[in-house]
Amino acid sequence: MKNILLLLTFFVTSFAFAQAPPPPSMPTNDNKVLIDELIKVTEFENYFTEYCKNKVEQAAKESNWEDGKTQQIIESIKFKYFSNSIYNAFAVDSKENLSKTIILFKSMNENRKDSILKMIPINAMIQFNLDGFAKSIIEGKYIINK
Repeated sequence: MKNILLLLTFFVTSFAFAQAPPPPSMPTNDNKVLIDELIKVTEFENYFTEYCKNKVEQAAKESNWEDGKTQQIIESIKFKYFSNSIYNAFAVDSKENLSKTIILFKSMNENRKDSILKMIPINAMIQFNLDGFAKSIIEGKYIINK
């Protein structure tokens, strides 16, 4: 009886651990166009680059990096490696909601000339992913050897 119970436990747990996590949500093609417009309106790419650059410079100062290392890591900051986090964050939004969000951020940012002052859409998931990405950048995980 114990052997059967042990075998059954092993069998059930092997299926539980074998399951892969679901893939991240991705928007429809129509919504992708709207999300791209939202990224453009809010200048999110500039925010992303400045955020990562500031994190790298802070780590460089704290760890006394050489200028060459700092520059190499700063050059590895590429929005294309992070943009899927933005698409994932807005994947479940309707076209109407995305359109309203674009209008709202256009209105809020129309008089903000400096990109550092632009309002951006951010939630806990995007911020968590941004912090994790910045940490990976600092660790040099996106440096491409030529």
